Amino acid sequence: MLRAILRALTRPPCWLSARTLDLILERRLGPRGVLELRLDHRLRPLPALRALEDVAAHPSVRGLVLHIRDIHWGWAVLAEWREALARLRAAGLLVIATVEATGNGGYYLASAADRVLMAASGELGVVGVGAALSFFGPALEKLGVQFDVVAAGAYKSFGEQFTRSGPSPENREAMEALVETLHRELVRGIAEGRGLGPEVVQGLIDRAPLRADEALEAGLVDALGWDDSLDALLEELLGDEARRIGAGFAARLDRWARRLDALFDGAPAVAVLHLEGGVVMGDQPQSGRAAISARDVPPVLAQLAEQPEVKAVVLSIDSPGGSALASDIIWRSVELLKREKPVVASLSNVAASGGYYIAAGASEVVARPNTMTGSIGVVGGKLVLGRALEKLGVSTTVIARGRNVGVEGVWEPFDDRQRARFRERLRATYALFLRRVSAGRRRPVSAIAPHAEGRVWSGSDARDRGLVDHLGGLDYALRRARVLAGLRSGQDWRRLDIVIRPPGSRLMNLLRRATSEGRGAGLLSPRPERSSSLEILAGSPDQPLALFPAELDLGAGRSPLATVGFTALELLSRWRVLNKL
Repeated sequence: MLRAILRALTRPPCWLSARTLDLILERRLGPRGVLELRLDHRLRPLPALRALEDVAAHPSVRGLVLHIRDIHWGWAVLAEWREALARLRAAGLLVIATVEATGNGGYYLASAADRVLMAASGELGVVGVGAALSFFGPALEKLGVQFDVVAAGAYKSFGEQFTRSGPSPENREAMEALVETLHRELVRGIAEGRGLGPEVVQGLIDRAPLRADEALEAGLVDALGWDDSLDALLEELLGDEARRIGAGFAARLDRWARRLDALFDGAPAVAVLHLEGGVVMGDQPQSGRAAISARDVPPVLAQLAEQPEVKAVVLSIDSPGGSALASDIIWRSVELLKREKPVVASLSNVAASGGYYIAAGASEVVARPNTMTGSIGVVGGKLVLGRALEKLGVSTTVIARGRNVGVEGVWEPFDDRQRARFRERLRATYALFLRRVSAGRRRPVSAIAPHAEGRVWSGSDARDRGLVDHLGGLDYALRRARVLAGLRSGQDWRRLDIVIRPPGSRLMNLLRRATSEGRGAGLLSPRPERSSSLEILAGSPDQPLALFPAELDLGAGRSPLATVGFTALELLSRWRVLNKL
C-alpha cells in the first residue's frame, strides 16, 4: 500500500521532469543528430555500450561517430561492440569510425562501421594474432631466484615461464589452438565488414603493417583525412543540418530521463552483476584495481535472491581467476541464488580457472566463440628469494617450534614433506573443482575430467565439450535469463546493471564521480586496472589458486606485436610485488 501511495505521489513530477530532459536532448540533437564518442583506455566498454545503445534509440539520432584510439579490450568485448554496431546500422543509423594508428583489435571494431576514416599519416598494424611466450627459468636461476610451483593439471602452465626455458608440449598445444581460433575470427570479421574474401584479408595481414595509402588502396579504409573533415563527410551522407553532439552528454540526459520514468516502476527486472578482475578473499583494493571479492560478492547475491522484483540474474564475468577458496565461497552464493531464481553466466573476454569456477554454479553458461574458457585446474607455489638476498648481503634466521613455520616464507623452497603435503592439498582442491563443475553441468566427473587438466579452451570449443551451454554475448544471456524466468515475449521488463565498487570515503567517491562526470559521465567513467596474475600469486603464497596460466594480450590494442606472458621489463617492474612476499 505504501509503495502504491509513493508511486502515485511521485509519478507526475517525475514524468514531467523526464519529458523536460527529453526535450532538452531533442533540441541539442536537432533533426539530424550525430553522437560522437572517443574510445580509449578510460572507457568501461560494456556499461558504455549499453548507455550508447539506449541514447542511440532516440528518434533524432541519425548517426554515430566512433574515434577509435588507445583501446586494449578483449576479443569478446570487441565482438559485443561489433554486434551492437550491426544492430544500430540495421536500425538505419550511419556509423563512421576514425582511426589514426591501430592494430588488430582497433581495426576489428572499426571494420564493422559503414565508413572508416584514417589519418593520412597513420598506419594499420593488423598483423594477425600471434603468441610470444617468454621464459625466465635460466635467468632467474642466475639471479638466485627459484619459483617453487606445484600444479594439478597437465595444462596448468602458469609456473612454466618462471621455471622452464621453453613451453611444455601441453602448453604449446593449448596456445596454438587459442591463437588459431582468435586469428580465424579476426579474418572472418574483417572480411565480413569490408566485403572482402578471407584469402584477400589474409594476404593483407601478411603484408601489414600498412601505410594509410596502402590501406585505402586495399579497401580496408574508405577515405584519408583528419577529424576536421568529418563535417563535410556527414553533410554528404546525411545532409547539411547534421549536428554532432558528445555521446557522454546525451547519455547523461537520456539516463536520467529513464531513471525518472522507472521510479517505482513495477515491471519485473533482470539484474546484471558485472564481475571483473582477479578472485580474491579480502576487500577490493582501494588502488582502483578491479577485483572479485569473496567478502563483497556474496552479500550482493543474497540481496538479489531476496528481491521479488528481480526475476533473474546475469553474471557478466571477465576474470582470470585467483584464490580457489574465494572462488568456492562465491560459487556457493551463486548456488544458493540459483535455488531462488534463474542465474545465467555470461562469459566475456576471459572466464578461466576461478572465473569459470564461479560460472559453474549458474543455471546456464553463455560464452563468446573467442572467450578464454575453462582452465579447470589448480596451481600454487612461491618465489624463493633466499639465494638472491644472500647475494645482496641479506641473511635471514628463522627461530620456530612448529615444523611448518615459515612454509609461506620466501627464504627456502618446500622440503620434500612440505611439497608432498602441498601437492595433496592441490589435488584435493582440484577434485573439488571437478565436482563443482560436474554438478553445475549436470554431467559426471568422468565426462568433465578429460576437458579439464588446466586446459584453456575457446568458447566454441568449450561449448562442443559441454562446458558451455550457448554461444553469444551479454544480450543473448539476457534473453536466456528472461526465458528461464518465464517472462513472455513482448512483456515489459527492466535491466538493472550492478557494479561493486571499491571501498572508499564518501568524499573520494564524490570526487571520483565528479571527475568522471566532467569527462562524459556514464560513457567515459574510468576503467579500473585488473589485478594481475602475478600479484594474486604474490598475495597468496602456499595457497591453492584457480588461476589462468598467463597474462594474455593477443594484439587487441594498437601494438602490432601480439604477446602472451610477461616480458622481462614487466617482470622487473613487478619486483616490488615480489618483495611483499
